[in-house]
Amino acid sequence: MARYATARYSVKEVREATWARRVALFFVQLLILTVLLHRFASLTTPAAMNLIAVSIVGLFIAIAIAIASIVRIWLGGQTGAAQAFAAIFIACIGLAAPLYYLSHAVTLPRLTDVETTPDEPLDFKMLASMRPADANPITEPDAAAAEVQEEAYPDIGPMALERAAPEVFSLVHEAVERLGWTIVLNEAPGESGVGRIEATDRTLVMGFTDDVLVQIKGDDAHTIIDARSVSRYGLHDLGTNAARIRKLLGEVTAALEKGEKTVLEQAAPKEEAPGKKSVTKKRANKSGGKKRSGAR
Repeated sequence: MARYATARYSVKEVREATWARRVALFFVQLLILTVLLHRFASLTTPAAMNLIAVSIVGLFIAIAIAIASIVRIWLGGQTGAAQAFAAIFIACIGLAAPLYYLSHAVTLPRLTDVETTPDEPLDFKMLASMRPADANPITEPDAAAAEVQEEAYPDIGPMALERAAPEVFSLVHEAVERLGWTIVLNEAPGESGVGRIEATDRTLVMGFTDDVLVQIKGDDAHTIIDARSVSRYGLHDLGTNAARIRKLLGEVTAALEKGEKTVLEQAAPKEEAPGKKSVTKKRANKSGGKKRSGAR
């Protein structure tokens, strides 16, 4: 009788796949923690930017380790593919937001200072001295930067209104408050007819602080609104400054349209349905019916 021997085969798991998942999970947590600490705590912007860069590099390293693990598993018949694919999935989740903003950096011009009059830049008064020492310096845009802005954002320009300067200043002030900006300087138009509002605004996700200046210049009949938005940190604003100026001018336009609509509604007479009398007329007839019948 033949004897058959059975052998037990042990399949080893690729440890690199497990480490890839751990590395991806660690750097995703670091990325989220960095955003939260900068947005809601006191983590400085330079430190946050460095941690974000480290997290992005770490996530790419996790993907590289996971891919190498998959190749090893495929060639050697080992286990651990689930860990490797989990690492790639986690890393892609962490890289989704950075890659989204990277697309803005590629498609939009490299600007950190956008204004309605780049050839005649507005000067900050209060915020110039309030910016951190390590922030980007506020400088006048050169001709090349002004040309780049005009090509990229042709819609960014002064807003001319046929309204008195004090009225326009009030509209701008209300618009700034609705946008949630923090006002640090509020100068109403005086005898010179020039008013200004300096404020800070924070980006939605990271909470980066940018400086904004709005100038209202005019007389009793005509007024021009100019604005300037400057990033404190970074080499690229990712289109934030231009979008901020658009929002401001859009808020002012919406307020003007709303005010004109209200005036028209108040001025337009209300039409009554045929055969119906108003409540005031009915009450008047009831209260003074006998006197009117005697007079007739």
